[in-house]
Amino acid sequence: MRSKIPFFIMIPSVLSVIMFMFYVFLGFNNRTYIVHPVTISFFVVIMILLLILDSIDNLIYRRKLKFLTEEERRKIFEENEGNYFYRLYKFIFHDPKKKSQEVKKIDHGFDGIFELDNKLPMWWVHLFYLTIVFSTIYFFSCLFTDFSNPYKEYEVAYQNQLKEIEIFEKNTPQVTVENAFFDPKFIDSGKILFEENCATCHQSDGSGNIGPNLTDDYWINIMEKNLFKNIFSIIWYGSKNNPTMRAFGQSGEIKGNEIQKISSYVYFINTKLKKPIKNKAPQGKKILDWDK
Repeated sequence: MRSKIPFFIMIPSVLSVIMFMFYVFLGFNNRTYIVHPVTISFFVVIMILLLILDSIDNLIYRRKLKFLTEEERRKIFEENEGNYFYRLYKFIFHDPKKKSQEVKKIDHGFDGIFELDNKLPMWWVHLFYLTIVFSTIYFFSCLFTDFSNPYKEYEVAYQNQLKEIEIFEKNTPQVTVENAFFDPKFIDSGKILFEENCATCHQSDGSGNIGPNLTDDYWINIMEKNLFKNIFSIIWYGSKNNPTMRAFGQSGEIKGNEIQKISSYVYFINTKLKKPIKNKAPQGKKILDWDK
């Protein structure tokens, strides 16, 4: 007759397994699902049923003992000697067949050495069985659910990152024409944004393509007296002379903080760098006396 598992171990174990199944197969990895009244009610019902089953099991166990002989009852009591944790320890670390079995000797034959064919420790055997069960559950969970699916994990992480960016942008004030300023630390990030949004018309080095050259002193659109603010204003309001250069800032297509980075890069290549060898012919009015 098997040893009974105490209810204070059985109930938490069963509830933990159910929660794990919810997490793996139903995707209940959000804390709101766990604390939902329906979920709590479900676990309460499960716990009540387990208590009822434990009471029924105790009743059946006592009834069976009455129909056994004195010798059979004595063997059961010996097997169930001590508390549950002591019996669990014996189950994991002690092999009941080991005492009755002699250790086999293996003769190498050629070197006169005998090798003892000892059995593996019971804790190692049980651990091996546990890895088989775990790997089987893990395999089918990955195969038929989203659990540990790298593509699903990437999608979830990507969506979470988009939400964090949206929250950050809402809580972070955007730069406007009034408070925009050149910052050298934005040059590298501004170059990346420039290549993504502006290089098609102006080339990645700003030397000009279908759009004007941004590295010379000639300007088609003059909106501000300060060079940096003029660059920022053109990107924000667009060009009245060229409908292709639309109002990226006013339309919300590019945020103010990103426009500041692009403007810092354009200001940098216009004033700091050596001019490209091949560039587009000048367009507009030459201006050298920008306000500082």
